[in-house]
Order: sequence, then structure tokens, then C-alpha cells
Amino acid sequence: MPEPKPRRSIGVPQGVGRILKRAGVLAVALLALLAVGWVSYSRAAFGSWNPMAQPNRIDYCDRRYYPGWHFTRTQIDASGNGLGVFSFRQVAMTSSGAPVFAKPLPDSMRHATPYSGPLPCAMTVYMKVGPDDYVAYGISGGP
Repeated sequence: MPEPKPRRSIGVPQGVGRILKRAGVLAVALLALLAVGWVSYSRAAFGSWNPMAQPNRIDYCDRRYYPGWHFTRTQIDASGNGLGVFSFRQVAMTSSGAPVFAKPLPDSMRHATPYSGPLPCAMTVYMKVGPDDYVAYGISGGP
């Protein structure tokens, strides 16, 4: 009985298959590394291991803010402080991409007192969680 002829592969050459397999393993490892970095950043910056969750805290302008009540934009615009009413603008973004807003003091007012440190940028920051729903984060501690 004659010996069968070896079959020829018509698909991907052997060397290319090995390269594709290595590239796939490398891509998975890179994605895992990016995910670990994103989760670690979320924990360090916002106090939450889940980057998609509402942050446990927000650090802004060298101060730390903790979550409180929900407000509408109308309620936020109506509030001011003893120094005046300032413009409402986006000042940061969470790891999930949610915008963070504040009504910061101008630098000229923050640094007006020569004998003490600068005033906080804002007493409250607001994270947008819905079309007209903001969670207020109040400042923690003193200067």
C-alpha cells in the first residue's frame, strides 16, 4: 500500500499563525493592564474601586469634597455666598466621564488676604447625574 501524500495546508502559513496568536495574547494583556490602571486611578482619585459608580469623594483645587443632596440647575443658580454669585462652569470630570461643575471664586478674590492661605475655589462642587439632576459635594475640613 502506498504511503499517503502529506496534505498541504491552504490556510494561513504556520509562522503567521504563531504571530497572530502572540498578537492576540498581547492585546488581551494590554486590555487587562488598561482596565487595572483605570480601576486603580478611580480608587486613588475618587475613593471608589468601580470607575462607573458615583465617586465617594471629589478632589478639586487642593480640597476634598464629599457627596450630599441632589439639586436642580435652578436651585444651584439661585444660590450664592457672602462674596457674590459666580458663574457655573465645568471644572473636572470623573473617571466615568461625568462632568463636575462649580461656581469658583476668581483668583483675585481667592488671594486677596496677604496673611492667610488662599480661600477655597468653591465651597461646593456638583456632579451631573441626570438631565437636570446634580449631586452636591460639600467641602471637607479647613485650610
